[in-house]
Amino acid sequence: MIMNLKNLLNKLLKEGKIRRQKTDIDFLNGLLSAAHQNFSAAKYNLSGGFADTAFKSAYDGLLQISRVILFLDGFRPDDGEQHKTTFLIAGAMLGDDFIELIEKIDRYRIKRNNAIYQPIDFISKSEAEGILNSAKEYWFEVKKYLKNKNNQLELFDF
Repeated sequence: MIMNLKNLLNKLLKEGKIRRQKTDIDFLNGLLSAAHQNFSAAKYNLSGGFADTAFKSAYDGLLQISRVILFLDGFRPDDGEQHKTTFLIAGAMLGDDFIELIEKIDRYRIKRNNAIYQPIDFISKSEAEGILNSAKEYWFEVKKYLKNKNNQLELFDF
């Protein structure tokens, strides 16, 4: 896995899809705080019958915690496919146990894009519930990963 990750990062660096970046702890904690707010907003909006808004907020939270993973390891996406690249690298950094969950999150990415750019593709309540359940599962595992990487991160309860 380590060699595959190293090869992936070198390939993406060479292609200009990512670049190296040092990020301070305050920025990372700000991203985590924003993710927590997005997950809270998603739950609130879902209970109010706003499935589209709930879905998009949960998606944003997933993206933010995935960005923390990249930034923590000194990388940032730098291409026209930043969301796709972020989830690809976060999944690779987290390891093989995350393959299925990252694939599911990538399907959510496509669904979100369709909902934004082709607004005839609406989000159902069950889809919003699904992304929230996936977000909870993802955060539960990512939280352990982040705790081991840096004890200065302000980790929240879902």
